[in-house]
Amino acid sequence: MQLISSNNLNVIVDLKNGGRIASLKFHGHEFVIPNNRKVLHWGWYPMVPWAGRINKGEFLGPSSKIKLPTDLMPPHAIHGFGHSLIWQDEGEGISSCEFEGDFAGAGAIQEIKVIEDTLHYKLQYVPNSCELPAWLGLHTWFPWTIESSQRATINFSANNMLELSADGIPSGEIVPASEGPWDDTFTNLNSVPKITWPGIASVEIESNVDWWTIYTKDKAVFCVEPLNAPPDAIRIGRLIGNTHNMEVTFFFSQDFNKL
Repeated sequence: MQLISSNNLNVIVDLKNGGRIASLKFHGHEFVIPNNRKVLHWGWYPMVPWAGRINKGEFLGPSSKIKLPTDLMPPHAIHGFGHSLIWQDEGEGISSCEFEGDFAGAGAIQEIKVIEDTLHYKLQYVPNSCELPAWLGLHTWFPWTIESSQRATINFSANNMLELSADGIPSGEIVPASEGPWDDTFTNLNSVPKITWPGIASVEIESNVDWWTIYTKDKAVFCVEPLNAPPDAIRIGRLIGNTHNMEVTFFFSQDFNKL
């Protein structure tokens, strides 16, 4: 475990369970879904060496097609390997992991810092000798309510989203953003995403990425996930620019207003 804290913000990173943020408390309130023994459904975890679903696990490398594991959400591969690996403590909120199989030789490094009421998150893919393409994301799990709070509100607005098939795989087409509930990936945001739990706290999420996946179809939990390329990015031709590094900043503040 890594413990990273300021006066008001306390973070626990579970290195043995995918290097994920297992707890984040702000003024004593918990903002992370705890371990429920469902690897994809708790904590805040790094999505690396890819983020989102890969259609039927078919991953296009520079010279051949490889088959990724599809056991977590058949028939598709999902969210990389980082969430299931043991990460090594490198000190000062830094941790690392190494990949096996087709991604052997590559690895990832994450760095988590807490400064006053702000959490700074960095994730890097390190290819070394591996020639396969990669992209990154951070998968959050938030509760809709915290203790006695009213239901959270999400201030989120985007111009566009990816068109999806019935099984959640993007077609590659960009369409106008629709109203929720969502399990969708968006681009061309109009503002920084902000979540507010009335009477408890709010958090603004800034990142250097162009893509965001928002999930609001569950009654108890929701996700706001920054990605530096969309799901199945290679197949739909949207793996563009620097996809080996991403940064995310969470700005927490107390909220004293009740709806």
